[in-house]
Amino acid sequence: MTIWDTGRGAAGETELLEVRRWIRRITASPLKGTETGEVLEYVLGSSGKMIRPRLLLLCSSFGPRRAERLDRLCMLSAMVELTHMASLIHDDIVDDAGFRRGKPSLQSRFGKDAAVYAGDFLIARVNYWEGKEQLGETAALLAETVERMCLGEIGQARCRYREDVTEESYFENIRGKTAALFRTACRLGASEAGCPEDQAERLGELGEKIGLMFQLRDDLLDFALTKKERGKETGKDFLDGIYTLPVILAARQEAAGEALRRLMRQNREGSLTEEGLRQVKELVLSHGAEPVRQRIHQYSGACLQLLDTLEEGPAGARIRELIGKLDAV
Repeated sequence: MTIWDTGRGAAGETELLEVRRWIRRITASPLKGTETGEVLEYVLGSSGKMIRPRLLLLCSSFGPRRAERLDRLCMLSAMVELTHMASLIHDDIVDDAGFRRGKPSLQSRFGKDAAVYAGDFLIARVNYWEGKEQLGETAALLAETVERMCLGEIGQARCRYREDVTEESYFENIRGKTAALFRTACRLGASEAGCPEDQAERLGELGEKIGLMFQLRDDLLDFALTKKERGKETGKDFLDGIYTLPVILAARQEAAGEALRRLMRQNREGSLTEEGLRQVKELVLSHGAEPVRQRIHQYSGACLQLLDTLEEGPAGARIRELIGKLDAV
């Protein structure tokens, strides 16, 4: 289920090639031949769709100084992607995940120690290059973003196995753990390309809403797809006590609430069976999926309204394309 095709217009393959070159430059190290070096080669060689760098470069198209600052924008895109990569490595360790995108996770393939060192190394290299390039306010923004990501993950951990987890807590957590980096990517692209402050803020808000859509879609697909389609275990968040919006909204429904809360209690007690998990998925898809689709559609409308306030070209069309695909879940 491809979210974004490649190769057309701004943030196409030519620019992304430059981003990848910056990634290699930033992560250059003497670790070749070590387990940590193997982790780095593995993760750098299997990068995903690079949605956050794409958004940074696309949002930079709204600024008048994009062309003269393109190399710097590609460097910043690399830093954003490396921050994302480091967070995925650490997430796999915390989640004790066996697979990522259908392949063995780093910690299962190379061991937890090497994975931890690799994640820390990536963040350290980003910090080093921020100082080397004297990025100042940009470095502070990225650091604040990492803090918000951590707070979102911590907030999510505090809600584990809670049958009374609220919609408000859920959104507070995903604004940090997922949407914060989307927001920063879009805002950085705009501000570094010379957009006025109000325009950069609007594009940052756009990025946050896209990030929320992205997480809502991911949480819904965790119940709607098979393991083969998804490339990893389905329902794992539920088994780990992480009750996402589809679960929260389904549990509110009179027709599903009592049965779903009973299964949530079984999950907390460690007695949930495979049949019980099947029932969870059925209840969530029957009673929680459509309300989540409606939320995604609401965010889609808000994103399009923000784009309507901007003078658009090919970059705006590409962003609309992404929004449309996120809304088509």
